[in-house]
Order: sequence, then C-alpha cells, then structure tokens
Amino acid sequence: MNIEIVDYGICQAIGNTTKDIVQESSTGYFLHSDDMAFIERTDVIYPKTGLSFGISYRFETDTEVADLVEFECRIKHPQMINPANNEAFTEIVEAKDEWSDELGFDFYTLEFDWEIKFGEWIFEVIHEGKVLASQSFYLKEWGES
Repeated sequence: MNIEIVDYGICQAIGNTTKDIVQESSTGYFLHSDDMAFIERTDVIYPKTGLSFGISYRFETDTEVADLVEFECRIKHPQMINPANNEAFTEIVEAKDEWSDELGFDFYTLEFDWEIKFGEWIFEVIHEGKVLASQSFYLKEWGES
C-alpha cells in the first residue's frame, strides 16, 4: 500500500467541526471537520491564531474494492508548552481509520498564541509502523526569508 499526498498548505474546515477529548493532545482535544478546503498550496506558513494548515491524502491499494485502513497521522513540531498544565509536547499522534477510496486529510489549527512555534512541522501518515507519506511545513515570522 502507498499513500499519495494530494494537496497541502493553508486550509479551512468545511461543515461541522467537533472536538474529541484526547488527553495526549497539546490542547486536550483533537479537532475534526466534515471536509477541508485547501486555500493556498504552500509549505511556508506565516502563523496567526485561527489559521489552519495540513495535508490531504489518498491511499493507493491493489484492490478494486475499498478497504477499511487503520493508520496513524503524526505531526512533529517544535516544543510547545500548554500553560494550563505546563505539559510539553513535540508531537501529536492520532489513530484513524478510513476507507481506501476516500480522500483523507489531517490538519492543525493554531487556536492559541502558545501553539505558534516557528520552525519545521512535519505531517506524516503511518501504516503498520512505516511512514508512507510526509510533508514538511516551515512556520516563519513575517519578513523572515
């Protein structure tokens, strides 16, 4: 099985966005959206609160019939510390399952100032312990080259 990154960059949630409580997350929850629109294809992000960025991906399987695939999405990022509990985070891992014939997406929304960490952020899609797709983003300050 392979995974192709279809799109990446600045994105916006479409439809309902829900919060799933996950203690291992930097914010204490994961955001999930019905769908995602990609607004600007870029790997350079000038962050501000409220901005979302991420990837969309498609599974490439050898079967004609859709399979339910279990996998993980991981985001590696510079260390951030949640001021509410002083916990430090350098990655987020979310277990997912999806039909192989559907377009999937993973995104991060910068909701709080303390989440804005400049440097490299890496989105990975992992299946059976192997990274099958990876996309780096570089969060930079305005005027930084």
